[in-house]
Amino acid sequence: MCTSHSSGKSSGLRLLTPLALLGAATLISATLHPQWSTVLIMLALFGLGAGQSLFRAERWQPADNVTTVRLGLIMVVAALIIRNDGFSWLAIVIGALALVLDACDGYVARRTGATSAGADFDESVDALVVLVFSVALVPVWGWWVVLPGTFYYLFRGAALLRPAWGQQLPPSVLRKTIAASQGILLLTAGSPLALENPSIGIISAAIALAALVFSFGRDVLWLERRARAQTPEDSHRYAEGSVRLQPVSGKSEAVSVKSEKPESQRDRTLEG
Repeated sequence: MCTSHSSGKSSGLRLLTPLALLGAATLISATLHPQWSTVLIMLALFGLGAGQSLFRAERWQPADNVTTVRLGLIMVVAALIIRNDGFSWLAIVIGALALVLDACDGYVARRTGATSAGADFDESVDALVVLVFSVALVPVWGWWVVLPGTFYYLFRGAALLRPAWGQQLPPSVLRKTIAASQGILLLTAGSPLALENPSIGIISAAIALAALVFSFGRDVLWLERRARAQTPEDSHRYAEGSVRLQPVSGKSEAVSVKSEKPESQRDRTLEG
């Protein structure tokens, strides 16, 4: 696989591996749940998870292949839980594997390099994991369980209207821990064990929601305080510095991502 975009040919070769992986995930999903709606759902997940990452200008790294595998696994999990009440053990095993690979891509990135575009890709898949799990829990525990899956998208949308929310946040172990716990808590909430003991499912989902409310709320307050503290001159100087340093900081920040996801756009959020 070629990792350079120096020519149209190399760009096309770079896409072979991720497209093959995601194509295989779509075929498996359609086999597990053979309906046209399944294909449409897979295409929607493909768009939300991969988005523009496959056609970016930056180099494609080995860690991005790990992220692509994670996306494919989540697509298969989605097919297994479509219109089901709760998660089967097979869905839980595959979902847990996707969560484990979230740590593995950090290991790979530290040794092979990463890019800011790769961090964006990883961030999108992190958010999609939470969205898929939370949507699947609605038939089990009610509409409120979908809320954890919407936080990332609502925050990103709000940041378009409130640019101050797009500033880089300081590193936070607590933020990372909360983000990393979301998949575990939501998988637990839909497990056969939780279906047999509803209190386990409800408590797990409630903890996931409360933790995200706290984490996002704390970061929004920090961003608002920083925005109020900045003078117009400071803001202008900050914007100029961001533009001037972007090529360097983007790369240096990306080198440490995957294992420690970048903290821009509210943490790059749902990773942790």
